[in-house]
Amino acid sequence: MSFIDAVEWIVGPIAVEAELVPLAERCLAADGGLPLSADPGFLRRRWTGDAVTTVQVRAIREGGGSLVAAGAVRPTFGDGPDLWARGATFVGMVDPQARAVGLGGRLLDWGLAECRSRGGSVTVETESLTGDSLRLFDGRGLRRVFAEDVLRFDLAARGVPEAVWPGGTTLAAWSDVTAERFFRVYEGAFRERPGFPGWSCGRWIAEVIGDDEFRPEWSVLATVQGLGDAGFLTAADGWVVQVGVVPAARGRGLGAALVTEALRRMRAAGADEAWLDVNVDNPAGRLYRRLGFEDRGRRARFRAF
Repeated sequence: MSFIDAVEWIVGPIAVEAELVPLAERCLAADGGLPLSADPGFLRRRWTGDAVTTVQVRAIREGGGSLVAAGAVRPTFGDGPDLWARGATFVGMVDPQARAVGLGGRLLDWGLAECRSRGGSVTVETESLTGDSLRLFDGRGLRRVFAEDVLRFDLAARGVPEAVWPGGTTLAAWSDVTAERFFRVYEGAFRERPGFPGWSCGRWIAEVIGDDEFRPEWSVLATVQGLGDAGFLTAADGWVVQVGVVPAARGRGLGAALVTEALRRMRAAGADEAWLDVNVDNPAGRLYRRLGFEDRGRRARFRAF
């Protein structure tokens, strides 16, 4: 009997802490990627809810079958210019010990069919993109529309580079008083990039401070003599969330100085690591690696066209 014949497929809810978290931890250990992908809260947001359909793939064994793969389809709702996002999104996981026997392909086909039955766009996302999963997605005609490298800085094992600021630079931390200044720099830094959401000041600030792990004391606004507010960084517990420099201030080392200042503050507060995501097409990735960040995987999103 093949492994495929020795599993059963059950459409129904999956216990997050008891089964999804251990499965996600095994996948993360094997594949790398976003460390939050094994967090119970992260999994609940994607795998539970009235409009979410999940499938369990269980090994058939005496006394009950263990979970060897799982998939979930949830609704996605477009925001701003991204009309393609209105539809359904599939995410799946296959235990590293249960791969190379066809489960991944069957799971993906189930997810694509479930997404298409709901109408609208079809999105497939992964927080741990591997070569095998990329080949699988390519084989189903899916097109990559987003990809980020996941990078980690080991604050416990290595020193933080010295921040070198342009002459006359002053710093301010996030506060109720400075929040709008952060927003103006964010807007100036990213306005011309494809996919810029065009959020209002109030909405952007609400998104930043709405993160339960947002750390205002690690978030930095840089004002450069002769240019005004020119660069910013927002941070969460263990994360560099967003870094931006206005065009007129680029090429002066401001981005590197902002990141190293945030790392210094994190380490001084007792953090032993720092993470960040960077788009695979963003040249800032070279800067982060030069500062000492190391690759820990890739996350991506694909769509059926």
